[in-house]
Amino acid sequence: MHRLYAALLAAALLPARMLAQGAPTLELTNFAGVWQETIHEDSYERSGGPPLGDYQGLPLNEAGRMKADSHDHSDWSIPEFQCRPHSAPYQWRALGSVRFWDEIDPIGRDLVAIHIEYLRSMDRVIYMDGRPHPPEYAPYSWSGFSTGEWLGNTLKVNTTHIKSSYLRRNGAAFSEKAKMTEFIDRHGDVLVITMILTDPVYLEEPLIQTTNYVVNDHTQLTFYPCTVTEENISTAFPHFLPGTTEHLKDANGWAPPEGVRGGAETLYPDFRAKLKK
Repeated sequence: MHRLYAALLAAALLPARMLAQGAPTLELTNFAGVWQETIHEDSYERSGGPPLGDYQGLPLNEAGRMKADSHDHSDWSIPEFQCRPHSAPYQWRALGSVRFWDEIDPIGRDLVAIHIEYLRSMDRVIYMDGRPHPPEYAPYSWSGFSTGEWLGNTLKVNTTHIKSSYLRRNGAAFSEKAKMTEFIDRHGDVLVITMILTDPVYLEEPLIQTTNYVVNDHTQLTFYPCTVTEENISTAFPHFLPGTTEHLKDANGWAPPEGVRGGAETLYPDFRAKLKK
């Protein structure tokens, strides 16, 4: 009887002990703060832009290659595109730092969402409250609709409803059918983003990229001013019909054309042996 009484008393006192000592919490990764780019990979994406016709490292299919070849770089001068935000899949390789901050429920203290702010893009919201993705006919945006879940200390993010945009600023693109999965990891002061983009329209297989950032506690995200001006004489949308892009004739004379044209085959080491032949 004494043992039963002691057990009941211990159970009754457990909530009080938890309140006194603090309830146990999950040790999840904290990404909050400003992270600056390291430019370890694809540096020309963060400067003047890639060469025209250079699709190296992109698993473009024939439709994706035709889309890229029909690109006219003058479209950056039309008013509706001058201040166009970078899309979510491109933004990780774009110029500028990134800031993370948490949205916490003021009552339950649950993590509602993780917000990401970029130098030149729409702010992204990663919902962490278990809400479903909207139906296919819901509006699309440059940043898409993102939900997240924890895999241990790794944040997995699934994004849909992304507007069709560029994978590179030389015309290589993805369609509105694309879906993006990201794995965000923190290793001390280093942030690693692994991005996987699938697109049944323009890609032969998923595009996988990794990007690194380092924490910087002595800076803040800068303001990016953009003013729209009328630069074109013509009001037509700049483009080339398939097979009529003149500037591709002089593009990429420094590398074998079979390699710079992209495609899933060019992503693997075995392709080097094929080029030698």
